[in-house]
Amino acid sequence: MYISQFFTRYDETITQSLNIDPLGITMIWSRLGQRIFSSRVSSISNDVRNYTVSLLHHYVLKLLVENEPSLSTPLQKLYGKVDSLAFKQACLIYLENIFVFSILDAENSQNFEVDTRGILGSSKARTKMEQNPSLFFTKESRGQLLVRQLTLGVSGRYKTPFLDMKFFDKEFCYHQPESVKQWQETHEFMKSNEDLGQLAKYLVEHLTELMEINDACPHIDWKEISEDIKSSYTKCFATSAIVGKQSKDFWLRITGLNQNAAGSLYQAITNSNEESPTIQDYFEQAISDTTLSKDDKNKLENVCAVEPLLAECDFLFTVLMSQATQTKKAVYQTYKKHGRDVSSIISLAADLQHHHPDITELFNGIAAKRYSQLLDFASGFNGENNQINMDTLVHKLLQYHQTIMNQRGQMAWVEENKEGVYRCNIKQRALVERPYKSWNNRYYIDQFKNLIQGLEGINLKGKPND
Repeated sequence: MYISQFFTRYDETITQSLNIDPLGITMIWSRLGQRIFSSRVSSISNDVRNYTVSLLHHYVLKLLVENEPSLSTPLQKLYGKVDSLAFKQACLIYLENIFVFSILDAENSQNFEVDTRGILGSSKARTKMEQNPSLFFTKESRGQLLVRQLTLGVSGRYKTPFLDMKFFDKEFCYHQPESVKQWQETHEFMKSNEDLGQLAKYLVEHLTELMEINDACPHIDWKEISEDIKSSYTKCFATSAIVGKQSKDFWLRITGLNQNAAGSLYQAITNSNEESPTIQDYFEQAISDTTLSKDDKNKLENVCAVEPLLAECDFLFTVLMSQATQTKKAVYQTYKKHGRDVSSIISLAADLQHHHPDITELFNGIAAKRYSQLLDFASGFNGENNQINMDTLVHKLLQYHQTIMNQRGQMAWVEENKEGVYRCNIKQRALVERPYKSWNNRYYIDQFKNLIQGLEGINLKGKPND
């Protein structure tokens, strides 16, 4: 027996997964970003096709609950009733799997041009398509294409925006007083879209038949799924552009993403004449919208006020990570070489304290504490010795970083040793030239652009999608 059996080679990709957000800034900028997007856009919910797939499946479940079909004895013992959370979860996983297999089946047959980018679970489904896969009606792992599909599948990723828009509650109860208008709009949308409405009927019929099978975990071979269902999924969801064409008006009306602060960014993105616009460009253009209310303009201006401080703290930390070890003097010289001095961060923190005190009230909990700690970088400096003040600034930043890593139960990435030398404990980070106060965080703009691309049927340069 060899010892190598018990050890693996060093895998940088694994360790890098831990190396995210060393200054804990995400919860600050994400809070400011979500004040604009109201949870409609996020890192995991930003695709019009998946938005619409989730809507369709919940619409089907709502119809199913209203029809009150009988469950077979084994299913009734397991789930109780159609309106139970566990039963709905099994339905959602089952329907998501049919959707994925339908799109991949169309891709394999080449009878229909489809785009599989963004199809959740497609990698595992491709492997299964080589056989004749069985679809199991269960919320357990046996029926899942994705690990933790209830969380990472379409319904899981899009649960938060649907909750926020009051389509249902946390138990997927659709018949709430605050949900009536949303489902009325959805019903009209399905009626006006013949293909989508027909697919919903097919799925209700299919699930009703499935419930009659005398098995606690009914299953059906893929080839036995009706061609009507397969072709309808493909026709309705072949590409995001196809989905956007049929659903743009509905989603903009429901989400309100073409209104208020988000709407100004929507216009800035779709109307930009810049060859390579930056996130800052979009925000500055949106702020110039004269139709904005004072409150919505403040949401955009708050981002513009806070981001330079966040970006500059990140830049200084990158300087500290750029070498395995560095003296205090070397860090200051490198920092100055890139157009900064000891007042670069101090002045930004002081400006926020004095001219934007109301921003502090936007945060609560840990985010509020972290933001306040960043503002504290404005004080605690004595005398005119720049090197000493720089040492104090770095000390404050490393203390702040150490607190965050302690909360995570992780080792600090950068520390000052007993000799007063800064030591980077992980892989060094390349120090890329970045103008002073240029933005580093992206405030969900990339995700918003992806959603807009599907809604409008355009690519990022504004040209029609193929």
